[in-house]
Amino acid sequence: MTYTVGPHPDDDRRSEPASTRHRRRSAYAIFGNRRISTKIISVALAVASIFAAVGVVGLIGNRDLAEHQDHQYRTNVMALSRMATVRSAVSAQQEAVLSHILSDEGFHRERYEVVIAKTDETMDANLAELHKIELTRAQAVSLNAFEGTVKLWRAARDLGLTASRAGDRYQATTIMLVRSEAVARSLKERADALLGEFVEAVALGVRRAHASSRNAERLTLLLLILGGLVAVALAVVAARTISRPIRETMDVLARVARGDLSHQVDVQTRDEIGQMGKSLNDTLAILHDAFEQLRHRASHDGLTGLANRALLRERLSAAGPKALIGVPVAMLFIDLDGFKEINDTHGHDAGDQVLVAVSNRLFAAVRSVDTVARLGGDEFAVLLDGMDTDEDTHAVADRLLESIQAPVSYEGTELSPRASIGVAMWHGDIDVDQLMQNADLAMYAAKTSGKGKVTHFEDWTSGVPWVSGETGGS
Repeated sequence: MTYTVGPHPDDDRRSEPASTRHRRRSAYAIFGNRRISTKIISVALAVASIFAAVGVVGLIGNRDLAEHQDHQYRTNVMALSRMATVRSAVSAQQEAVLSHILSDEGFHRERYEVVIAKTDETMDANLAELHKIELTRAQAVSLNAFEGTVKLWRAARDLGLTASRAGDRYQATTIMLVRSEAVARSLKERADALLGEFVEAVALGVRRAHASSRNAERLTLLLLILGGLVAVALAVVAARTISRPIRETMDVLARVARGDLSHQVDVQTRDEIGQMGKSLNDTLAILHDAFEQLRHRASHDGLTGLANRALLRERLSAAGPKALIGVPVAMLFIDLDGFKEINDTHGHDAGDQVLVAVSNRLFAAVRSVDTVARLGGDEFAVLLDGMDTDEDTHAVADRLLESIQAPVSYEGTELSPRASIGVAMWHGDIDVDQLMQNADLAMYAAKTSGKGKVTHFEDWTSGVPWVSGETGGS
């Protein structure tokens, strides 16, 4: 089944004469069926012709703008880069000094000495480069103040390092963390302030460059308006023949990403996009079938087609609210008696045929709202999802036992399956696992008391062994 995504291109023209719609559709088909490369080249040539003049005017205006931006780069951006390096070196050196004081003499202390020396070199080199850059008067004053703080920091740092090298960790810590703490903090604050000035300078340069570009915009505004009107007309044609199918395809793919495989692309052209849409539709149909098969296999038994244990638990959870409000819900566990002898005597094919026959009988004997599941081997379960009375549950269990015991023909031989059934009523007072365990215990009670019976968990636990359908074990 094909679904159309979005409005049909002719929905807004239903009231037009048939001849007009026919001419429009013919023109759409002629252009729509051309190769995409031809469409793109046609549109590109038209747009290029219109905007050629705009480009010439723009190049002239951008020349001054480029010169201004180049000056900005050589001053503000380079200054910002140098100061950022200095700020990083300050932080690294302060951490290295503290680590030097707190570490013992040896390899690590020597490594911190190297870090301190390298960060000094980095700061000196970048500060020297900053003096070579054309800075504003305010930036130069801030840079000189920062260098003065650097000198104070180095004097305090050297005192602390001297005490540290001498092994007087207390004295070194006092110098760095008490007496020189204000200098260290001031050094970081001045570095941050100077870095902020350079950042603001870069932002100011961008604003000035933007202001300069406005002059070029005024010169090209008239041509841009004209070119924009023509481009809009061309865009409408391109949207009808290129962008709309692509948009529809993307919408379908987005639905696929969300797990919805029910939509397909409305294919109207025979170009590459139309071919892509057709291929996508074919792929989606295959994927839809494959996912449906996988989903079914994940929740159903491969031999009998019945629900598996996972689907049974899901149906049990859904039946919980009914049990809580007093509607009789029952779980039946069924185990075939003497199934191993059938396999040993007649082979596994005979056993499989018995399992399929029993599955069909169970499925036919219950309502559509009930669930029949194969738990594995020769074990089955039936969920009676809401009965009128508990007695109805007893009657269903007896009917299931009777239907199971009908002979099964296999290669001229009559096989006689037998079963033991355990029944547990659910009133919502226990969880799903406990309910299944109760039904399992009742089933085993039926098997141990002679097989071929129906045993109810409630009667069995109360000491009144209510059983029905006694036929003897096989």
